[in-house]
Amino acid sequence: MESHNLIKKRNFILLLIFWLLYFVHIVLYHFIAADPHMIVFISGGILLLVVTAMYYFHFYPAIIMYSFFICYYAYIAYITSIEPAVINYLFLFLGIIVSFIYYSYIAIVTSTLMSIIIVLYFYVSNTLFTSVTFVKLDIVYFILFTLITMIILLYCAHFSKKLIAITTVKMNKTEDELYSAQEYLQSFFTYNRDAISVFSLDGKVIKVNDAFEQIYGWKAEEIVGKTIPFIPAGLKGDAENRLERVKKGEKLVAFETQDKRKDGKIIDVEITVSPIFNRDQQVVALFGISRDLTEEKETEKFLRQTDKLSLAGEMAAGIAHEIRNPLTSLNGFIQLIHEDSSRYHSYTTIMLSELNRINSIVGEFLLLAKPHDTVMKKHAFSTILNDVILLYESECVLKNVLVKTQVEAPHTYICCDANQIKQVLINLLKNALEAMPSGGEIHLNVTQHTKGLTIFIKDTGVGIPSNLLTHIQKPFFTTKPSGTGLGLVVIKNILYQHKGTFEIKSTVGEGTSVTLTIPLWEQGVNH
Repeated sequence: MESHNLIKKRNFILLLIFWLLYFVHIVLYHFIAADPHMIVFISGGILLLVVTAMYYFHFYPAIIMYSFFICYYAYIAYITSIEPAVINYLFLFLGIIVSFIYYSYIAIVTSTLMSIIIVLYFYVSNTLFTSVTFVKLDIVYFILFTLITMIILLYCAHFSKKLIAITTVKMNKTEDELYSAQEYLQSFFTYNRDAISVFSLDGKVIKVNDAFEQIYGWKAEEIVGKTIPFIPAGLKGDAENRLERVKKGEKLVAFETQDKRKDGKIIDVEITVSPIFNRDQQVVALFGISRDLTEEKETEKFLRQTDKLSLAGEMAAGIAHEIRNPLTSLNGFIQLIHEDSSRYHSYTTIMLSELNRINSIVGEFLLLAKPHDTVMKKHAFSTILNDVILLYESECVLKNVLVKTQVEAPHTYICCDANQIKQVLINLLKNALEAMPSGGEIHLNVTQHTKGLTIFIKDTGVGIPSNLLTHIQKPFFTTKPSGTGLGLVVIKNILYQHKGTFEIKSTVGEGTSVTLTIPLWEQGVNH
């Protein structure tokens, strides 16, 4: 294919050269020749037109090449037959030199044979000696000169072809390596999950990848050529110091900091910044890779909380079993004293009440440990919810609390332990009722999304101060005189076993809202 293209290019070049020489020949012949032969010009023009037409109609390049030789030697032979001047004979050898342009052994040999045949023809026909003084031995030198020219050109063609082949192989290899490197770098840049950016030394964005747009929120067309405010105000000093270090050629690898998104949200990131050098080893730009650590940090926090819950569960199980046995005996004996003695009736009443409270705490201890024995089955969430609402219906009426329920997905199934999900809802409704001693409203909304169920519970109670909101989910922390501090811990532990989530928000004077998510039941996935 490369040989085909090479011949085609050479054909085009020769066409231009021969047309130029043809017109030069006409001009010179007109002014120099005493009796110009018009037939010479016409025949040369016809031959060039034939070859030009073959090129225009895309004849095979090799055919056009040989047609060039035939037309050229026919034209020179015709001119020489009319005017057998020495200069015309010399043009027979020019054809051999011209054939070298193709770097083809066959072309050179073919051109040489045509030249020798024409010279022999004129020699045999005695035309060679009509107007020029020659000895017969000169024909040998003509042929010898022709053959030497051919040999030299063949050697040059061989050397040139070999050189071109080596150069072509190296060039193709270099192009392949360059293409592979470009594709690798482009793939690394485009499909990397980390944010990649290139900045000029004055802080303007040169290029960013898709992950940068997803993590930071800016589109490439919004920020290229501009400076973006992604560094939080309190960290600008540290960022400028790091920038100066990189400008001096230092590479900063995997340091943790915080950046600001387009929407103003602060995110935890791990950044690597490297200088980009030119050939003179001068820093011309900065290359940065940012990894979003938000999910990783949340996972670490969740795992720490899970470890705490697991430890609390193990402690709760051990303590509960140790306490419940003597507690049962104490409760029995005090019950007997309470029934038989009116003298200590007031004391035994208090004692039984406190024992019941201790028993309640022990029960919550056991609930804290119980999710390890969770039995997951398919349950209709509406059934679980209705059972819990029915349980608190009378108490809501007594405390003047109105429960407003809105269920957008009444026929939704979840994979759960029904008793434990009931316990979660019971604890939350109990907290809501206790937060509204003077009455109020509880809004309970249930919505379904792609793979889960969201339960939103909001009361209009007194609310929780912001300084306490972070502590109420810790084991044994409570703001209630009779609380155990384990209610929310039990809820979170149960939801963890169900692969759900829990979020609480509160405003003093407005109330508290809790958002739960529970995965839906999926055929063939949940068991």
